[in-house]
Amino acid sequence: MLPSEEQPSRERLLNQAVDILAEVTGSGPYTVSPEWFTLDLGMPQVRVVFLLFQEGSLRMSDLASTLGVSMSRATGLVDRLVEKDLVNRWPDPEDRRSVLCALTDKGRELGQRLLAARRSRWEERLAPLSSAELKRVCKAMELVRSAIRRGTPATESPPAGTLSR
Repeated sequence: MLPSEEQPSRERLLNQAVDILAEVTGSGPYTVSPEWFTLDLGMPQVRVVFLLFQEGSLRMSDLASTLGVSMSRATGLVDRLVEKDLVNRWPDPEDRRSVLCALTDKGRELGQRLLAARRSRWEERLAPLSSAELKRVCKAMELVRSAIRRGTPATESPPAGTLSR
């Protein structure tokens, strides 16, 4: 076997796979759902919506900690979302000094719509592929998903601020 025909090392293949994933996930077009422009929400409020969409309900202190903001800042963000009927809050029955918050139905619907727009863009990007090519992509992505699951212990949840859906 000639040197040019040698199989790439595992390290080189890993670097190539990571480079491809970085390019794909960072590729454009960077279209934004038109709904983003009609939202009367700032980015910090949108972050609260996505965090509660992912987590279900959180203590206000956990929400503040995850977002890296003060309790008063988190309270202000949640106040505005409560006014817009996107978030509910109530005293924690286990600790009356704590406040729990979660999305309302309207808040969950907003989170779902914004995530659906992202999914739609991936559908647009993959639409030109043939059925045979899509099968190959699915098989490769199943391998990626399997590797992620093997690398994340079942008791460990995804890092805060990431969407696991």
